[in-house]
Amino acid sequence: MSVSDFIQILAVLAAVGASIVALAIASKDRKNAIKIAEDDRRTAASQALLLAELDAAKRLAILEARGGHTDPVVRGDMAAETLALIALLGPGRVPHMWERRVAKNDEELRAFVEDQTKEEFLRDAVEAERAVHDILRELRALRQD
Repeated sequence: MSVSDFIQILAVLAAVGASIVALAIASKDRKNAIKIAEDDRRTAASQALLLAELDAAKRLAILEARGGHTDPVVRGDMAAETLALIALLGPGRVPHMWERRVAKNDEELRAFVEDQTKEEFLRDAVEAERAVHDILRELRALRQD
């Protein structure tokens, strides 16, 4: 075996070693990129949830600060919107309002929607509020994953 053969073998071994190191680095880089993407997704879900809750809380605060209205139609609209916002925010964000104005758990609300003796527009309103709550629950789950 000549010196040039020995140098060629060393060059091949060095190239193979460099390839293995490059593959290991690429694998770690890919794992880190996946983790960063998952963290970004969780952060985006948290931010979207907080922005939705902020908007609802702000609107609820405005409605509550007005203290009502003399026009019965406007008063009814304000009450309906207030109840929808309380339902959206849930007992975790507005526990006292929830207790005074909703005071039902998830199963009771779903049973209300199914109760054919209740007026349809009320069942539809509760079903719509449940849909909002379900969407928010899914957003909360995204930030937990």
